[in-house]
Amino acid sequence: MLRRATALALLLLCLTTTGAGQREKKPTPLPSIAPLDLSQLLDLYADGRFDQALRTVAQAGDDVGRHLRPHWAVTARQWIDAEPARRPQRILAAASLALETEQIRQERGDWRVSDGEPACPATCVLDWAQILLVQRGAPDPAERAWYLAAAALTGGVRDWRYLERAVDPSATPRWLPGLMDRALARFPDDASLRLERALAAAGRHNLVIDGIRRTASVPAEPVLLGRGQILFPRTRIDATGPPVNMLSALVDDPLVGAEARMRLGYLYWTVGRNDEARRELIKAAEQARDADVRFLAHFLHGWIAAVARDGAAAVAPLEAALAVRPGSQSAAVLLAAVELQRGNADTAHEIAQATLEQRRADVDPWRLFLYGHHPQWPTRLAALRREVKP
Repeated sequence: MLRRATALALLLLCLTTTGAGQREKKPTPLPSIAPLDLSQLLDLYADGRFDQALRTVAQAGDDVGRHLRPHWAVTARQWIDAEPARRPQRILAAASLALETEQIRQERGDWRVSDGEPACPATCVLDWAQILLVQRGAPDPAERAWYLAAAALTGGVRDWRYLERAVDPSATPRWLPGLMDRALARFPDDASLRLERALAAAGRHNLVIDGIRRTASVPAEPVLLGRGQILFPRTRIDATGPPVNMLSALVDDPLVGAEARMRLGYLYWTVGRNDEARRELIKAAEQARDADVRFLAHFLHGWIAAVARDGAAAVAPLEAALAVRPGSQSAAVLLAAVELQRGNADTAHEIAQATLEQRRADVDPWRLFLYGHHPQWPTRLAALRREVKP
């Protein structure tokens, strides 16, 4: 059904575009992107001069960057078709450069459309790129690398609905399925892409805001995430809910199983199912080979106990988290607070002092936990660039 929905949606998009041309409507003039020359940028990028191409786009200014979006379907398509023998690799280069330019727009707060701007947000550009990638032929590692990079980038703005969106092909209006749904239509057994879809499905059930939590579904006290952010569940999720099913199906996978189980534990906690959350987090910590996943499993286990005001139960998992990542502020601050509440002021001071002295240079995994795999953007982008310029 997913394959059929994807094919139908793409076909409808192509037919709509073709029909508009047949009616011979006067095309809307493209906005100016001077001093940029998109064909020259594509030549630079395809030649492996990635940073030079991106630096040129970044220095052109925000208005030019936003106006670049409608040029992909016209100018970039002409550049692709100019060398038929190299068309598959040129499609990959264009799709990758388009993705990278949207990282610039993301950093500058332009992921979505602003008032008065052309109606093409970042997702419009990514859709164009993905449709072209399918035209290269059979799925290959380069296309997969693009999907993983796109998922990491989209996680940076928590646009989960774009990544995971089941679509009824008979519904009106017709929408493309989520980007990870389309990815899995191409790579149906890929565990990493299945995890991306599961994270997107789960992410849509949690909301982070600045201010005080307000929720009618789960009457619990506010949970401070840091920097004034408060978490509250938007809806309850039962045992048969799609996010739970998607994550549960992956918990034994040798590649992504530990993270899927850790994320499942967190999901259970957000809807008040603490016993199931603890069970999954304990198993995830035992299963994990990645240090950050193991740290998060221990930390979240301690977090659940601390929120429940069970300081005695919180100490051991928080200490285990700090053993994995010494000096991590999230675990150290929480453990110090727990010890202080238990009347162990000297111990709390020692923990806090040790954290100040260690000052890790890397980013605490908890700080970006709610952003999916956005922290992996640099690594995934490097992998994609290697496919563009082997």
